[in-house]
Amino acid sequence: MISCLTITRAARLHLLHRAVADFARQVHRDCELLIVHDAGPAFGLELDAMARAHPHSTIRTCAAATGSTLGDLRNLAVSEACGDFVCQWDDDDRYHPLRLQLQWEALVRDNADCCFLSDQLHFFPARRELYWDDWDAEPYPMNLVQGTMLVRKEGLPRYRSLARGEDTSLALELMRSGRRIARLRDHGWAYVYTYHGGNVWDEGHHLAISRLKHLRPARLWAREAKLRARLAEYDPPIGPVQMPCGNESLAIG
Repeated sequence: MISCLTITRAARLHLLHRAVADFARQVHRDCELLIVHDAGPAFGLELDAMARAHPHSTIRTCAAATGSTLGDLRNLAVSEACGDFVCQWDDDDRYHPLRLQLQWEALVRDNADCCFLSDQLHFFPARRELYWDDWDAEPYPMNLVQGTMLVRKEGLPRYRSLARGEDTSLALELMRSGRRIARLRDHGWAYVYTYHGGNVWDEGHHLAISRLKHLRPARLWAREAKLRARLAEYDPPIGPVQMPCGNESLAIG
């Protein structure tokens, strides 16, 4: 079983609804969603009500001490997970129904201990802009999207007690420990990394990623048909959006 791990806070409830709905629509069914929060009993009751709205999915909640760092909260989530594998499932991002199945199949196919996507969609709702970021632009072994980790729970290193950047440090620990890592390429449409203004990193950080790593026109046009088809499978939809690429732009939705 895969335990998808979400860390959230009370001010992010409107974002969490979409991440939970995306989990409930996953094709891979041997999974649970564990939501960890530090917002107190009243918020916990709201989360329980959200879970009951998806009766065909296994969704659990766990309360943490107020003031814990993001790294500490992630460690708590791992310790409370029931699955043999854990998957990072952030409350403010979007997930295609095939996301878990694709990464699980890649992990099994490569006889790996963990799997990361090597590309992603990067969404700026206020701008209505969407980019396809290719992390293969980064030198090996960090040519992967750290926030898309699916990993065997047994022997997993602990996250560092950080307010941000904790997933990058864990990815480095996995590499140092000799874990076999599968990189799933050319499936960026399966994960939508979203900048909404309340992220741990600011807009400049997010824009710098996409301006450096986004697909150039020829590569984006070659993927246009599949991208349109896969984006149409999100509910609620991502579009309409513009996808800047070089001096051109692709309109979707």
